[in-house]
Amino acid sequence: MFKHILTIIKNERRQNIGLWIELLIVALFLWYIVDNVYVTLNNYYKPLGFDTEHTYIMRLGLLNESSYEYVKDISTETAVGYLYTALERIQRNPMIEAASISFHSSPHIGSNRSRNIHRDTLSTKYSVLNRTVTPNFFRVFKYQVENGSTDELVQALERNELVISPGVAKELFPHDEPPVGKQVSFEKSDSAQLYRVGAVSRVVRYDNFSNWNSYFAQRIDNDFLKTFTGEWVGGLEFCVRVTPEEDHDFIRRFRENMTQQLRLGNYYLGEIQSIPINKKAFQKDDINDLKMRMFIVFFLLVNIFLGITGIFWFRTQHRRSEIGLRVSLGDTPKQVLRKFYIEGLLLLTTAMVPTMIVIYILGREGIFATYLMHFTPGRYFIGFAITYILLIIMIVLGIRIPALKAVKVPPATALRDE
Repeated sequence: MFKHILTIIKNERRQNIGLWIELLIVALFLWYIVDNVYVTLNNYYKPLGFDTEHTYIMRLGLLNESSYEYVKDISTETAVGYLYTALERIQRNPMIEAASISFHSSPHIGSNRSRNIHRDTLSTKYSVLNRTVTPNFFRVFKYQVENGSTDELVQALERNELVISPGVAKELFPHDEPPVGKQVSFEKSDSAQLYRVGAVSRVVRYDNFSNWNSYFAQRIDNDFLKTFTGEWVGGLEFCVRVTPEEDHDFIRRFRENMTQQLRLGNYYLGEIQSIPINKKAFQKDDINDLKMRMFIVFFLLVNIFLGITGIFWFRTQHRRSEIGLRVSLGDTPKQVLRKFYIEGLLLLTTAMVPTMIVIYILGREGIFATYLMHFTPGRYFIGFAITYILLIIMIVLGIRIPALKAVKVPPATALRDE
């Protein structure tokens, strides 16, 4: 049967060459669409490396000097003490599982700090995100090392050591050199202060729409907090993780319980925001863009589906007399369908071979975007498999429906109509 089908394809090569070229072009275009969707969705659903469920961010406000409650001549040391007292009181609240202070480090707020980091004076500068936090920041957002421990990260900051991401570790310590215990600096000079690397976390991504994951974390110290004891106190992030059973109407209940307790010196409890809600607002434009792209992709897929299915539908409908003749000669409807399926799949398969060669060359030359995912064999073959399966479905439907109708027509009627 296989040899017979090849003979039919050869005999109808004039008609099949146009169909073959169309399948080749459509396969190229469809692979690009499939690849774009796969890379985007794969990146979106890839683990972020942190957890924002049941988390909130709050800030302290500073009384205006004209307020009758304003206290003059509070020393910087006393003001820093108030900040630590506020953190301690927040942590003691029975609704709170963990609390921390950070600066430009909370997820989904759109503000960041970066800093150059060096392994030694000979290395080139490497700019990465700077997370300046208290140790419990890792418990609030559930950062982990590779073995799943959060305590190792907390203990590293408590020892005033640095926590770095795998990307920073790979950049500064190539060839699988263990980074823990090594020293790095933030200045490229022999007199630069050295900091010990205390732990390496798992990959922590910036958000669902980027692959940015290089950072280092250092502990907030008193000298750093002194900068924020005045009008800049609102820049400090008091992030908390609420116990799941208490995460209902939390903002109102927390204000009722803690407003007076957090009235320290000239500080008062300011805004409180849900971090998951912040995430929705922060990623709103990206989500809308993704929805629009998915709509466009769906529209294109429908057009490709109608085009390929229509071609094979018309092609099969045009061969009704051949179907009637095959049935009259003893072929069953299943045998007729099988022959038509194999013929269509052979045409598709022969068109896919040059298609995949072209795609491989384009990928090797860096034509396809790689900022979210490298052009790996996995990406290549997953795109190929999905494209091939989609085209098979289109071809099968284009053959099956008209062929089923044709085999139900009496052979004599089909031949007379022809």
